[in-house]
Amino acid sequence: MEKILLWGTGKIAKNILEDCLTLDMYDIVGIIDNDCSKWGVTFYGKIIYSPDILKDHKGIKVIVLTNAYEEIRNQIETEYKEYNISIENKYFFYKESLLRRYEETDNTEVAEVIEYVKKYGLGVFNYPFTRSYEKEVCVKFEEEAGLYYVIHNGKKMYFSSMFDSKEKVNEYYKSLLIEQDYNSPHRYLSDDLNVEEGDIVVDVGTAEGNFAIEVIEKVSKIYLIESDENWIKALKYTFKDYAEKVVFIKGFVSSYCDRNRMTLDSVIHTKVNFIKMDIEGNEWDALKGAERLIQNSSNVKLAICSYHSDFDQDLIEYFMDKHNIRHWTSKGYMWFPEKVRQTYISTKLNRGVVFGIKNDKT
Repeated sequence: MEKILLWGTGKIAKNILEDCLTLDMYDIVGIIDNDCSKWGVTFYGKIIYSPDILKDHKGIKVIVLTNAYEEIRNQIETEYKEYNISIENKYFFYKESLLRRYEETDNTEVAEVIEYVKKYGLGVFNYPFTRSYEKEVCVKFEEEAGLYYVIHNGKKMYFSSMFDSKEKVNEYYKSLLIEQDYNSPHRYLSDDLNVEEGDIVVDVGTAEGNFAIEVIEKVSKIYLIESDENWIKALKYTFKDYAEKVVFIKGFVSSYCDRNRMTLDSVIHTKVNFIKMDIEGNEWDALKGAERLIQNSSNVKLAICSYHSDFDQDLIEYFMDKHNIRHWTSKGYMWFPEKVRQTYISTKLNRGVVFGIKNDKT
Protein backbone atom coordinates (compact mmCIF):
# COMPACT_ATOMS: atom_id res chain seq x y z
CA MET A 1 0.00 0.00 0.00
CA GLU A 2 1.49 3.33 -1.10
CA LYS A 3 2.35 5.79 1.67
CA ILE A 4 1.15 9.37 1.14
CA LEU A 5 0.94 12.64 3.04
CA LEU A 6 -1.95 15.05 2.59
CA TRP A 7 -1.38 18.82 2.72
CA GLY A 8 -4.22 21.05 3.89
CA THR A 9 -7.01 21.07 6.48
CA GLY A 10 -9.59 23.25 4.76
CA LYS A 11 -12.78 22.59 2.82
CA ILE A 12 -11.09 20.69 0.00
CA ALA A 13 -9.36 18.33 2.43
CA LYS A 14 -12.60 17.89 4.37
CA ASN A 15 -14.52 16.99 1.22
CA ILE A 16 -11.89 14.48 0.11
CA LEU A 17 -11.70 12.79 3.51
CA GLU A 18 -15.49 12.56 3.71
CA ASP A 19 -16.38 11.63 0.13
CA CYS A 20 -13.45 9.98 -1.63
CA LEU A 21 -14.14 6.26 -2.06
CA THR A 22 -10.56 5.19 -2.78
CA LEU A 23 -8.71 6.48 0.30
CA ASP A 24 -8.45 2.95 1.72
CA MET A 25 -6.12 2.11 -1.16
CA TYR A 26 -3.44 4.34 0.41
CA ASP A 27 -1.56 4.50 3.70
CA ILE A 28 -2.14 8.10 4.83
CA VAL A 29 0.84 8.84 7.08
CA GLY A 30 -0.56 12.17 8.25
CA ILE A 31 -1.58 15.67 7.24
CA ILE A 32 0.66 18.70 6.77
CA ASP A 33 -0.32 22.31 7.44
CA ASN A 34 1.70 25.52 7.60
CA ASP A 35 -0.39 26.74 10.54
CA CYS A 36 1.68 25.87 13.63
CA SER A 37 -1.38 26.16 15.90
CA LYS A 38 -2.74 22.97 14.30
CA TRP A 39 0.38 20.83 14.72
CA GLY A 40 -0.23 17.78 16.89
CA VAL A 41 -4.01 18.03 16.56
CA THR A 42 -5.93 15.28 14.76
CA PHE A 43 -7.99 15.90 11.64
CA TYR A 44 -10.33 13.07 10.61
CA GLY A 45 -8.26 10.71 12.70
CA LYS A 46 -4.91 11.78 11.22
CA ILE A 47 -2.24 13.82 13.05
CA ILE A 48 -1.41 17.26 11.63
CA TYR A 49 2.33 17.82 11.21
CA SER A 50 4.69 20.64 10.34
CA PRO A 51 6.12 20.50 6.79
CA ASP A 52 9.35 19.21 8.36
CA ILE A 53 7.71 15.78 8.56
CA LEU A 54 8.87 15.49 4.94
CA LYS A 55 12.44 15.06 6.21
CA ASP A 56 11.40 11.72 7.73
CA HIS A 57 9.78 10.41 4.53
CA LYS A 58 12.18 10.76 1.64
CA GLY A 59 10.54 10.04 -1.73
CA ILE A 60 6.98 10.13 -0.36
CA LYS A 61 4.04 11.46 -2.37
CA VAL A 62 2.30 14.62 -1.14
CA ILE A 63 -1.26 15.37 -2.23
CA VAL A 64 -1.93 19.12 -2.01
CA LEU A 65 -5.58 19.53 -0.98
CA THR A 66 -5.79 23.31 -1.26
CA ASN A 67 -6.17 25.83 -4.07
CA ALA A 68 -2.67 27.11 -3.31
CA TYR A 69 -1.05 24.27 -5.22
CA GLU A 70 1.61 26.34 -6.97
CA GLU A 71 2.70 28.07 -3.76
CA ILE A 72 2.96 24.82 -1.83
CA ARG A 73 4.71 23.04 -4.67
CA ASN A 74 7.28 25.86 -4.76
CA GLN A 75 7.68 25.62 -0.98
CA ILE A 76 8.36 21.88 -1.14
CA GLU A 77 10.71 22.15 -4.11
CA THR A 78 12.63 24.99 -2.45
CA GLU A 79 12.83 23.84 1.17
CA TYR A 80 12.79 20.04 0.75
CA LYS A 81 14.39 19.58 -2.65
CA GLU A 82 16.88 16.97 -1.49
CA TYR A 83 14.12 14.67 -0.20
CA ASN A 84 12.81 13.80 -3.69
CA ILE A 85 9.17 14.50 -2.85
CA SER A 86 6.51 13.67 -5.46
CA ILE A 87 3.77 16.34 -5.56
CA GLU A 88 0.18 15.93 -6.82
CA ASN A 89 -2.74 18.36 -6.94
CA LYS A 90 -6.19 18.11 -5.30
CA TYR A 91 -7.53 15.95 -8.12
CA PHE A 92 -5.05 13.11 -7.54
CA PHE A 93 -7.53 10.52 -6.26
CA TYR A 94 -9.95 11.20 -9.12
CA LYS A 95 -7.06 11.06 -11.56
CA GLU A 96 -6.04 7.62 -10.38
CA SER A 97 -9.62 6.33 -10.66
CA LEU A 98 -10.00 7.85 -14.12
CA LEU A 99 -6.77 6.29 -15.33
CA ARG A 100 -7.91 2.87 -14.13
CA ARG A 101 -11.29 3.37 -15.81
CA TYR A 102 -9.74 4.06 -19.20
CA GLU A 103 -6.55 1.99 -19.02
CA GLU A 104 -7.71 -0.31 -21.86
CA THR A 105 -9.60 2.25 -23.96
CA ASP A 106 -9.60 1.87 -27.73
CA ASN A 107 -11.09 5.36 -28.21
CA THR A 108 -8.31 7.45 -29.73
CA GLU A 109 -9.78 10.76 -28.45
CA VAL A 110 -9.93 9.39 -24.90
CA ALA A 111 -6.44 7.90 -25.21
CA GLU A 112 -5.12 11.38 -26.09
CA VAL A 113 -6.65 12.77 -22.89
CA ILE A 114 -5.25 9.92 -20.80
CA GLU A 115 -1.71 10.51 -22.07
CA TYR A 116 -1.99 14.19 -21.18
CA VAL A 117 -3.31 13.38 -17.69
CA LYS A 118 -0.45 10.96 -17.06
CA LYS A 119 2.05 13.68 -17.93
CA TYR A 120 0.48 16.81 -16.44
CA GLY A 121 -2.15 15.67 -13.94
CA LEU A 122 -5.93 15.90 -14.13
CA GLY A 123 -7.85 19.09 -14.80
CA VAL A 124 -11.14 20.14 -16.37
CA PHE A 125 -9.47 20.52 -19.77
CA ASN A 126 -6.70 18.03 -20.46
CA TYR A 127 -5.16 19.28 -23.69
CA PRO A 128 -1.93 21.07 -24.68
CA PHE A 129 -3.74 24.25 -25.77
CA THR A 130 -4.50 25.09 -22.13
CA ARG A 131 -0.82 25.70 -21.44
CA SER A 132 -0.77 28.77 -23.69
CA TYR A 133 -2.97 30.68 -21.20
CA GLU A 134 -0.54 30.93 -18.30
CA LYS A 135 0.33 34.63 -18.75
CA GLU A 136 -1.32 37.32 -16.63
CA VAL A 137 -4.11 39.31 -18.30
CA CYS A 138 -4.72 43.06 -18.01
CA VAL A 139 -7.40 43.67 -15.37
CA LYS A 140 -8.65 47.17 -14.54
CA PHE A 141 -11.03 48.65 -11.98
CA GLU A 142 -13.74 51.21 -12.81
CA GLU A 143 -14.74 53.49 -9.96
CA GLU A 144 -18.12 54.43 -11.44
CA ALA A 145 -19.24 50.80 -11.73
CA GLY A 146 -17.33 49.64 -8.66
CA LEU A 147 -16.32 46.59 -10.68
CA TYR A 148 -13.27 45.06 -12.30
CA TYR A 149 -13.22 44.59 -16.06
CA VAL A 150 -11.10 43.28 -18.94
CA ILE A 151 -11.12 44.12 -22.63
CA HIS A 152 -12.71 41.18 -24.43
CA ASN A 153 -13.24 41.27 -28.19
CA GLY A 154 -12.46 44.98 -28.07
CA LYS A 155 -15.17 45.70 -25.47
CA LYS A 156 -15.19 46.17 -21.71
CA MET A 157 -16.43 43.03 -19.98
CA TYR A 158 -17.29 43.62 -16.32
CA PHE A 159 -17.18 41.04 -13.54
CA SER A 160 -19.48 40.40 -10.64
CA SER A 161 -18.63 42.03 -7.31
CA MET A 162 -17.80 38.51 -6.08
CA PHE A 163 -14.57 38.97 -8.02
CA ASP A 164 -13.12 41.59 -5.69
CA SER A 165 -9.45 41.44 -6.67
CA LYS A 166 -7.37 41.50 -9.82
CA GLU A 167 -6.06 38.04 -8.96
CA LYS A 168 -9.55 36.50 -8.86
CA VAL A 169 -10.56 38.15 -12.13
CA ASN A 170 -7.30 37.09 -13.75
CA GLU A 171 -7.79 33.40 -12.91
CA TYR A 172 -11.46 33.40 -13.86
CA TYR A 173 -10.90 35.20 -17.14
CA LYS A 174 -8.13 32.82 -18.13
CA SER A 175 -10.53 29.93 -17.51
CA LEU A 176 -13.01 31.60 -19.88
CA LEU A 177 -10.36 31.92 -22.57
CA ILE A 178 -9.52 28.24 -22.18
CA GLU A 179 -13.13 27.07 -22.32
CA GLN A 180 -13.83 29.06 -25.51
CA ASP A 181 -10.54 28.30 -27.26
CA TYR A 182 -11.00 27.05 -30.83
CA ASN A 183 -9.78 23.59 -29.72
CA SER A 184 -11.86 23.43 -26.54
CA PRO A 185 -14.62 20.82 -26.06
CA HIS A 186 -16.55 23.55 -24.21
CA ARG A 187 -16.67 26.03 -27.11
CA TYR A 188 -20.26 27.18 -27.79
CA LEU A 189 -19.70 27.74 -31.53
CA SER A 190 -18.23 25.48 -34.18
CA ASP A 191 -17.36 25.46 -37.86
CA ASP A 192 -20.80 23.95 -38.51
CA LEU A 193 -22.83 26.07 -36.10
CA ASN A 194 -22.55 29.81 -35.70
CA VAL A 195 -24.57 32.95 -35.04
CA GLU A 196 -25.50 34.64 -38.32
CA GLU A 197 -26.20 38.26 -39.19
CA GLY A 198 -29.62 39.34 -37.89
CA ASP A 199 -30.19 36.30 -35.66
CA ILE A 200 -32.34 36.46 -32.54
CA VAL A 201 -30.32 34.74 -29.80
CA VAL A 202 -31.19 33.33 -26.36
CA ASP A 203 -28.25 33.09 -23.93
CA VAL A 204 -29.34 30.99 -20.94
CA GLY A 205 -26.77 31.19 -18.15
CA THR A 206 -25.10 34.37 -19.36
CA ALA A 207 -22.80 34.94 -16.34
CA GLU A 208 -20.12 37.46 -17.43
CA GLY A 209 -21.44 37.51 -21.02
CA ASN A 210 -18.37 36.35 -22.95
CA PHE A 211 -20.51 34.50 -25.51
CA ALA A 212 -22.89 37.43 -25.90
CA ILE A 213 -20.02 39.88 -26.43
CA GLU A 214 -18.64 37.76 -29.24
CA VAL A 215 -21.96 37.78 -31.16
CA ILE A 216 -23.48 41.14 -30.16
CA GLU A 217 -22.51 42.91 -33.39
CA LYS A 218 -24.29 40.27 -35.50
CA VAL A 219 -27.55 39.81 -33.62
CA SER A 220 -30.74 41.78 -34.09
CA LYS A 221 -31.80 40.88 -30.54
CA ILE A 222 -30.33 38.84 -27.69
CA TYR A 223 -32.02 37.66 -24.49
CA LEU A 224 -29.54 37.53 -21.60
CA ILE A 225 -30.94 35.19 -18.96
CA GLU A 226 -29.11 35.01 -15.64
CA SER A 227 -30.23 34.13 -12.11
CA ASP A 228 -27.47 35.92 -10.18
CA GLU A 229 -28.25 39.60 -9.42
CA ASN A 230 -24.53 40.37 -9.13
CA TRP A 231 -23.96 39.21 -12.70
CA ILE A 232 -26.99 41.18 -13.90
CA LYS A 233 -25.43 44.38 -12.55
CA ALA A 234 -22.15 43.66 -14.34
CA LEU A 235 -23.94 42.73 -17.57
CA LYS A 236 -25.80 46.03 -17.64
CA TYR A 237 -22.46 47.86 -17.64
CA THR A 238 -21.00 45.52 -20.26
CA PHE A 239 -23.92 45.97 -22.67
CA LYS A 240 -24.88 49.58 -21.91
CA ASP A 241 -24.16 50.60 -25.52
CA TYR A 242 -26.48 47.92 -26.93
CA ALA A 243 -29.74 48.74 -25.15
CA GLU A 244 -31.75 48.42 -28.36
CA LYS A 245 -30.58 44.83 -28.84
CA VAL A 246 -30.42 43.40 -25.33
CA VAL A 247 -33.26 42.06 -23.16
CA PHE A 248 -32.24 41.21 -19.57
CA ILE A 249 -34.18 38.46 -17.83
CA LYS A 250 -33.38 37.49 -14.23
CA GLY A 251 -34.40 34.05 -12.99
CA PHE A 252 -33.95 30.29 -13.01
CA VAL A 253 -34.97 28.56 -16.23
CA SER A 254 -36.80 25.27 -15.76
CA SER A 255 -39.49 22.99 -17.21
CA TYR A 256 -42.23 24.64 -15.13
CA CYS A 257 -43.12 27.98 -13.60
CA ASP A 258 -43.49 28.92 -9.95
CA ARG A 259 -42.40 31.80 -7.73
CA ASN A 260 -38.72 31.04 -8.32
CA ARG A 261 -38.67 29.44 -11.76
CA MET A 262 -39.73 30.21 -15.31
CA THR A 263 -39.73 28.51 -18.68
CA LEU A 264 -38.41 29.90 -21.93
CA ASP A 265 -41.91 29.35 -23.34
CA SER A 266 -43.30 31.68 -20.67
CA VAL A 267 -40.89 34.59 -21.23
CA ILE A 268 -40.07 34.54 -24.96
CA HIS A 269 -42.94 34.91 -27.42
CA THR A 270 -41.11 35.38 -30.71
CA LYS A 271 -39.28 33.06 -33.05
CA VAL A 272 -35.57 32.71 -32.30
CA ASN A 273 -32.56 31.51 -34.29
CA PHE A 274 -30.02 30.42 -31.68
CA ILE A 275 -30.26 29.05 -28.11
CA LYS A 276 -27.16 28.60 -25.95
CA MET A 277 -27.49 26.94 -22.51
CA ASP A 278 -24.87 26.56 -19.79
CA ILE A 279 -26.76 26.24 -16.50
CA GLU A 280 -25.02 23.81 -14.16
CA GLY A 281 -26.68 20.59 -15.32
CA ASN A 282 -30.23 21.92 -15.65
CA GLU A 283 -30.07 22.13 -19.43
CA TRP A 284 -32.39 19.19 -20.15
CA ASP A 285 -34.99 20.55 -17.73
CA ALA A 286 -34.78 23.96 -19.40
CA LEU A 287 -35.14 22.38 -22.85
CA LYS A 288 -38.39 20.73 -21.76
CA GLY A 289 -39.67 24.20 -20.87
CA ALA A 290 -38.74 25.48 -24.34
CA GLU A 291 -40.59 22.93 -26.48
CA ARG A 292 -43.10 25.42 -27.87
CA LEU A 293 -40.43 28.04 -28.54
CA ILE A 294 -38.32 25.52 -30.46
CA GLN A 295 -41.28 24.07 -32.36
CA ASN A 296 -42.47 27.54 -33.41
CA SER A 297 -39.00 28.62 -34.55
CA SER A 298 -38.61 27.28 -38.08
CA ASN A 299 -34.83 27.66 -38.20
CA VAL A 300 -33.12 27.33 -34.82
CA LYS A 301 -29.62 26.31 -33.75
CA LEU A 302 -28.80 24.91 -30.30
CA ALA A 303 -25.59 24.79 -28.25
CA ILE A 304 -26.41 22.92 -25.06
CA CYS A 305 -23.77 22.08 -22.43
CA SER A 306 -23.64 18.40 -21.55
CA TYR A 307 -20.62 17.98 -19.24
CA HIS A 308 -22.10 18.61 -15.79
CA SER A 309 -23.15 15.01 -15.15
CA ASP A 310 -22.68 11.56 -16.64
CA PHE A 311 -26.17 11.37 -18.14
CA ASP A 312 -26.71 14.91 -19.49
CA GLN A 313 -25.64 14.08 -23.04
CA ASP A 314 -28.09 11.17 -23.27
CA LEU A 315 -30.99 13.31 -22.01
CA ILE A 316 -30.20 16.21 -24.33
CA GLU A 317 -29.84 13.93 -27.35
CA TYR A 318 -33.11 12.18 -26.44
CA PHE A 319 -34.85 15.57 -26.43
CA MET A 320 -33.38 16.48 -29.81
CA ASP A 321 -34.32 13.11 -31.33
CA LYS A 322 -37.87 13.55 -30.06
CA HIS A 323 -38.12 16.92 -31.82
CA ASN A 324 -36.38 15.86 -35.04
CA ILE A 325 -33.35 18.06 -34.37
CA ARG A 326 -30.17 16.98 -36.16
CA HIS A 327 -27.42 16.86 -33.55
CA TRP A 328 -23.75 16.14 -32.90
CA THR A 329 -21.27 16.85 -30.12
CA SER A 330 -18.21 19.02 -29.70
CA LYS A 331 -14.87 17.34 -30.24
CA GLY A 332 -12.86 16.21 -27.25
CA TYR A 333 -13.79 15.52 -23.64
CA MET A 334 -14.08 17.33 -20.31
CA TRP A 335 -13.84 16.24 -16.71
CA PHE A 336 -16.08 18.10 -14.24
CA PRO A 337 -14.97 18.21 -10.56
CA GLU A 338 -18.34 19.04 -8.99
CA LYS A 339 -21.41 17.22 -7.71
CA VAL A 340 -24.34 18.77 -9.57
CA ARG A 341 -27.06 16.32 -10.62
CA GLN A 342 -25.40 13.28 -9.07
CA THR A 343 -24.25 12.51 -5.55
CA TYR A 344 -20.62 11.85 -6.49
CA ILE A 345 -17.80 13.48 -8.38
CA SER A 346 -17.56 11.50 -11.58
CA THR A 347 -14.47 9.85 -12.98
CA LYS A 348 -16.03 9.72 -16.44
CA LEU A 349 -15.00 11.92 -19.36
CA ASN A 350 -17.93 13.69 -21.02
CA ARG A 351 -18.56 15.69 -24.16
CA GLY A 352 -18.75 19.41 -23.50
CA VAL A 353 -21.57 20.54 -25.79
CA VAL A 354 -24.36 18.99 -27.81
CA PHE A 355 -25.06 21.02 -30.97
CA GLY A 356 -28.34 20.86 -32.83
CA ILE A 357 -30.03 22.35 -35.87
CA LYS A 358 -33.78 22.35 -36.52
CA ASN A 359 -34.55 23.54 -40.01
CA ASP A 360 -38.13 22.98 -41.13
CA LYS A 361 -37.14 23.53 -44.78
CA THR A 362 -35.03 20.38 -44.93
